[in-house]
Amino acid sequence: MRDEEVGFAALYIMTTWNILLGILMIFEIIPLYYGMGLAFVGMFGIIYKSWRMLMGDVRPWDPPKEWRERINKK
Repeated sequence: MRDEEVGFAALYIMTTWNILLGILMIFEIIPLYYGMGLAFVGMFGIIYKSWRMLMGDVRPWDPPKEWRERINKK
């Protein structure tokens, strides 16, 4: 998949997930604290998976020099 498709899919899934959980919480099918916890865990999972797909082993907080050294060691 292209980067744009991964980003769009992640945002679409995250939005759908939060809408679904919002509806379940509004109609009191699941408690508020449980729904908010599920929303947080779901968003974290989606962000983590899309980050790994898009950036692989690159860590955004690494300086370029350390990144080059780590890549050259492999």
